[in-house]
Amino acid sequence: MEDTQWQSLIKLGNDSFHQHQWSKAETYYSQAYDSLGVSYRNNPLCSETLMAWICACHNLSTLYESTEQLSLALKFLTVPHEYLLEVSKSKAADEDIKLIAINGLRFTLSPILMFAQKHPICEGCLDGLVAVDNSLKQSTPLLH
Repeated sequence: MEDTQWQSLIKLGNDSFHQHQWSKAETYYSQAYDSLGVSYRNNPLCSETLMAWICACHNLSTLYESTEQLSLALKFLTVPHEYLLEVSKSKAADEDIKLIAINGLRFTLSPILMFAQKHPICEGCLDGLVAVDNSLKQSTPLLH
């Protein structure tokens, strides 16, 4: 993936975040999130775009956690996770797209579990996450 506008937006968001300019950081991260979402929908086989989108989600989550907006923080951790879980189970999705989704789940699950250690989430949700974690640990995707 080439150097694009989203990278500049993430950098500007990071700079604003480190300066505690929460509103500016939110704006930059949100713009990167939107841009990457469109890019990924247009090219679902591009794992680099998917990982960048997940990064933008996690940046937003960190921002919201830092400003005590815990429900939004959890939302931006779970949005990419739930999307990838849905794709990985889809009967309609291409096998390559499913493999990318399964690999992406490995990057979305740990931050949610770490968040749950610091902040309470519903017990049923936590049980489901642990089940996904166990499933990922037991399975190794076949590479062609």
